[in-house]
Parts: sequence; C-alpha cells; structure tokens
Amino acid sequence: MQLRFLIISGPHSKPAVVDFVAGLNVIYGGSNTGKSHILQVIDFVLGSSRPLEPIIEQAEYDLAHLGIVFDDGSEKTLIRALKGGDIRIIDGLFRGRPDQKQGVSVSARHGANISLSKILLVQLGAADRRVQTNASGATRELSYRDLERFSIVNETKIQEGTSPVLTGQYVSKTAETSVFKYLLTGVDDSALDMAKPDANRPLRQAAQLELLDQQIRELDREIAEADQDHEELQQLDLSLDSELAQSFSVQEEAERDYRSLTTQRRQLRREHEQVHDRMDEIDTLQARFGLLEQHYSSDQERLASAIEAGTLFALEEGQVCPICGAEAKNHRPEFACDGNVDEIVAAAKAELAELGRRAAELKLTRDGLTEEREELAERARELLPELESLQGDILREVPSVQTVRTQTNTVIARKLTVRKILDLVQRRDRLNEQRGQLGVVPGYDSSTIVAAQSLDGGVLNALCEVIEAELQSWEFPDARRVFFDLPKMDISVAGKPRSSNGKGVMALLHGAFSIGLMRFCRARMRAHPGFLVLDSVFVTYKDPDGLEDVAVKNSALKDRAFAAFAGLPDTLQLIVLDNVDVPEWLASQPRCIHFTGQPTQGRSGLFPMPS
Repeated sequence: MQLRFLIISGPHSKPAVVDFVAGLNVIYGGSNTGKSHILQVIDFVLGSSRPLEPIIEQAEYDLAHLGIVFDDGSEKTLIRALKGGDIRIIDGLFRGRPDQKQGVSVSARHGANISLSKILLVQLGAADRRVQTNASGATRELSYRDLERFSIVNETKIQEGTSPVLTGQYVSKTAETSVFKYLLTGVDDSALDMAKPDANRPLRQAAQLELLDQQIRELDREIAEADQDHEELQQLDLSLDSELAQSFSVQEEAERDYRSLTTQRRQLRREHEQVHDRMDEIDTLQARFGLLEQHYSSDQERLASAIEAGTLFALEEGQVCPICGAEAKNHRPEFACDGNVDEIVAAAKAELAELGRRAAELKLTRDGLTEEREELAERARELLPELESLQGDILREVPSVQTVRTQTNTVIARKLTVRKILDLVQRRDRLNEQRGQLGVVPGYDSSTIVAAQSLDGGVLNALCEVIEAELQSWEFPDARRVFFDLPKMDISVAGKPRSSNGKGVMALLHGAFSIGLMRFCRARMRAHPGFLVLDSVFVTYKDPDGLEDVAVKNSALKDRAFAAFAGLPDTLQLIVLDNVDVPEWLASQPRCIHFTGQPTQGRSGLFPMPS
C-alpha cells in the first residue's frame, strides 16, 4: 500500500496538490509552510477522528483527496470532507471533485458494518484479527488505526522519550504490545477466544500486576494533583496537631462566657414559656369557673323561689295544693298527694345553704387564680428585659466566638487535607509492598510480562539487526549493537537507552526504528501498511539538544541517511517532512519538494498563493 497524491480542493480555489512516488519522498522547507499539515490530512483521510487544525490557508477548501495504490495493483481514491464524517471511495486515481453518484461512502469508525478500516485490513491481509487487551486474556478486533501508528509518526511523537511502540496510555498498553507482536510475527490473539490460556504463574502474576498498577496509578495521579512533598506533609501534620490543640484551648476560653450566657437565655426562655403556659391554663379555668358560677346563681334563684312559694302556701289556707292541684276541702294527702310543703321548703333551704358554701369556695378559688395570674403577668414582664439584655450580651460575644471557630475549622480542614494525602501515600506504599511481594523485576508491568510471554527473543533480535543495519548505513556513532528493552518497549544503542539522549538523537533513533520495522515487516509479508511518514526526523540539525545532538549535527550523518533513504526499494515508501536542507543531488529530483515560504521563489508552501 502506497500513497500517490494528496489533494486539498475547494469549489472556487486552485487545489493544493502533493504527488508521491514509490521509495523516497522529501518535502522540506521553513516552518509554517504546511509540511506537518500534510501528515495531519493524510491521517485524517485514513480515518482519524481528530479534527484538522483550522489553519487560515484552508478556509476556502472543503475536501481532501488521497490517491492509494494497493499491493495487488488496484488503485483507489479516498475523499473526505475537511469537517469530518464518512469517507468516499472512488475506483482509480481520481483527481477531480466528485459528484454525488461517484464512489461508495464508508464509515471512518472501525466498528461500523462497512468501514474504511475493515477495507484496508482486507488489503493488508489482516481482516478479523484479534488483539489481547489485558492480562486476563480479553481480546478485541484489530483496527487499521492500530497499524497506522507505525506508518505515520508526527513531530511530537518522534522527539519524545516514550516508546515508539506505545502511545503512553496505560489502559491500552497491553493491546498496543499485542499489535506490535502481531506485526512482528503475523500471529494474532484469536486463540485466546477459543481456549483461555492455562493460569500459569507468569499470567497470574500479570493479572495481579495489572490490578495493582491500576490502583497505584490512580493514587499517583491524586498525589500528583496535591503537589505536596511527603516529608513536608508529615512535618505539617505534626505541626497542625499542635496548632489544633492550641486552637481548641483558645476556643474553649472564648466560648466559656458565650456558653454561660446561652445557658441563662435558654433557662429564661423556658421559664417565660412556662409562665405563659400557666397564664393560658388559668384563663381556661376562669372561663370554666365563670360558667359554673352562673350555674350556681341560677340554682340559688330557683331554690329561693321554691322556698318563698312554700312559705306563702303554709301561711294561707284554702288554697289549691301546689303538688296535686286539689282544693283544700278535697285534699287528702294520705291517699292522693305525697307532697309535704314543709319538708320541701326545708330541703330547698338545705340545698341553698350547700350552694352558698360551694359558691364561696368557688369565689375563693377564682380570687386565688386571679392573684396568681397577676403575679405571673408581672414575672413575664420582668423576664422580657432580662432576655433582651442577655441577647445583647450574646451578640457582643458572637464575633469573637465566630472568629475563633473559623480559625479552628480552618486548621481542621487543613488537617483533613493533609491526612487525606498522607493516607493516599500510605495506601500506595502498601500496594507497592504487595507488588514487591510478587517478585517482579523492577520496571516490569503486566504488559511487559505479557510481551515476554508472547514476543520471541529471536524475532526481536532479528528486528534489532535490521535497525542496526539502518543506523550503520547512516554511520550513526557507536551503532555497534541495537538491543530491544522489553520493560521500556524501546531500543538501546551500544548499551544506551534511546530515551537517555537529546531530542534530536531520540528523533533519529525513532526514525531508524520505524524504517527498520517497515523493512522487517514487508520482507516477511506482515501487515505493515508499507508506507511511512516521518515528521522532523532531523530536528537535531535545526535545534540541537545536548552534547549527543551537537556531535551528530557536526557530522555528515544527514547526507548519508538521505542516501540510504534513496536506496529504498520501490516496494516501500518513505515520506520525510523536515526543516533541514537536503543534499544537492536530491534537491533536483522530482521526488523532492521545497516549500520556500516566499511567494516569489518556487513553491511557497502546501497551499497555492492567492492570485
């Protein structure tokens, strides 16, 4: 699979066109001329979900076209809107702007039923392959994006000290290691879905490590966010204990008077409520006793009337009997009338005397209640000024109490924060102790153990020999022995890890690794895409970083490297994007494009200058 052209077109603008050939392609020139944008657009058309950088030169353009030739000789043109969305595939190397009926639209997402990723994987012979995602043996489907990381290396990645195999995301480390293994060996992890591997000690150890490392990583993140030194935190924790004890003492002293005043206020309020409750109770009783007094008065009037009537009857003769109604001449009490007026009068007088006694007692009770209510009302009036005075005293104490409480709460909050971080450190230390008890070699993690179980030492050695030969063709200093470091998933040269060099040398070694991997895979018919885009591999010649970079800059390595690049077979494709000048013998070749950055000299940049 090789690229033949990249076109960025607009409905009313002259297209920006870059052509590619088999073997070496070089695009060089100053900064801000569009070199890195070429890499981004290629990546975008091949299915990247990351939006393109909205550069001003691209404002009048809307489509990106990428011409591709596959290993079987078929030619396709991929077209994608610069705003994103699906990708249209047109047969042949089509350079024009398509109409709605041309080609077929496919998804940029691998998981879709019809996607560019699946189509490209079929072309690479990698369809339906599986990769391991964790130490427990879980797998997922291989995506073209997994492979493209090894064919498109941007300026940031090439200069980093991180592994050229890994993205730096811990959660995807095992999967990325498995993709690398598949590239080297051609064997994927489909077998894990058929029968899970035996729970032997290395894999059990890897699963335990994966869990421990995940927890340790989360704790490290929280500790790093706190941005506090552990020893300083321990000292601060001790000093906060002393400060807190002093603060509690000051608060206790400040709150003594406040608590006394609030206690008095609470007691007075309770007494005030009790006084009013008793006054309400007296009012209720007085109302009831008033009704009773009216009842007594009514009964007394009735009895007085009965006594008066009986007395008058006894004084007058010849009257009709008030009991049976018989006239005096016919009155026979022994047969027809039970009434005895004298007895009735006597009974009425006795009852009237009893009512008088009760009425006198009732009056005494009501008088007592009236006197009690007056005393209670007087006490209620006395309580109000006392409560108001206490409230004023309490309000005067409140500011100082609040100040002391705020100071104490501040110390407590700092104490809790410090303890939280110290607890995190203690938890991390305990997890690290558990990790150490597994007997793992320092620097190893779960993905390293998985890699050690799946990456054959002979295959890695063969890859390193290809990388070593590449470096030697550049006459790279001390390129005597290239070794692949499993814990770092990176190469070391002459015993020195790649990450221990300046960014310029790291970029060169990353470039050698990527070219060596492409040579290795294609020679063995592995699933490498077959093209490689390197951005700023010769950064050391523009921006040296350290003694190693200076030593390389003062050598002829760049010219020898370009000569080695030019010797690539036509079955491979290398696209170099860089700021450095190229050798004269290369500058005149059609495969070399110079972005001058000047509107009046040659080609100024990726996009045509506006007319």
